[in-house]
Amino acid sequence: MMRVALINTGTELLLGDVHDAHLAFIAREIFPLGLRIGERRTVPDGEAIRSALTDLFLRCEILFVTGGLGPTSDDVTRDIVADLLGLELQRDSELLASLKDRLKERRIRWTSSIARQADVPAGAQILPNKSGSASGLYLKPNINPQIASPHIFVLPGPSRELQPMVHVSVMPILHSIVQTRAGIERRLYKIVGIGESTVEELIGEKVLAIPGIELGYCARPGEVDVRIVGESDALTRADAVIKNALGLSIFSVSDETLEELIVKLLTKRNATLAISESCTGGLLAHRITNVPGASNVFVAGYVCYANEAKINMLDVDP
Repeated sequence: MMRVALINTGTELLLGDVHDAHLAFIAREIFPLGLRIGERRTVPDGEAIRSALTDLFLRCEILFVTGGLGPTSDDVTRDIVADLLGLELQRDSELLASLKDRLKERRIRWTSSIARQADVPAGAQILPNKSGSASGLYLKPNINPQIASPHIFVLPGPSRELQPMVHVSVMPILHSIVQTRAGIERRLYKIVGIGESTVEELIGEKVLAIPGIELGYCARPGEVDVRIVGESDALTRADAVIKNALGLSIFSVSDETLEELIVKLLTKRNATLAISESCTGGLLAHRITNVPGASNVFVAGYVCYANEAKINMLDVDP
């Protein structure tokens, strides 16, 4: 299996001002190709990017780098990548013209610093950005024969820009890189009403007794995700163990949420739902109404916190 690493750049990530969503997204997208991220680093803007790149160049075959492609002084990823690889930054005239047209259409004032986003390391492939101004970059391995380097994908920081770019531009390149797919699959089971330790007690020993199975758990409020990874035959055996032990406590074997399932079942049965809440403060209604189509089944939600409200509005016996 090819070794894959991810570097997230941005001081805002380490200060807690921005939540990183790139690891989960990229990991899910590349898994069907038999690729798994073996290491992720989050580094601040500046020279820390150089240190991380230098270290990982020799430790992976595919490297994703996110952030630092904007027009401001702290956006230095492009410059550092080019410098480390000994590549000249060249201003791409078509990309520059596209940037000017984009800003003009949106009536955004042009500043000289924006032109930096049209600078491309010599030999790099431009990954178009239809959702923003920062184009991504793909640099083939050993693009400078004198410097050992992996496949490098340099991607914009905002998820609304990165995710479409991965779908449209990155995945086709990865398909051409990964010629032989590993026969590894992943299955997910969403469990409700049973605690994480109980779930492990019911299935852990039996599943791990199956050769070639990787088993993991993720606890959420009121739910537990069970994840198994392995080859098809092993997964089939593990699947039987999990379903036999957990039965109806499994509400989904996909990324479907509990509230999405509730809305789907209510719609199918032509039924409706009203909710009365106290300490959850409207959280249940919020989760239900976030599901597309909830308006067809959700009637009303009441938050009755004070005892008087419970008595007067819900006829609760005092």
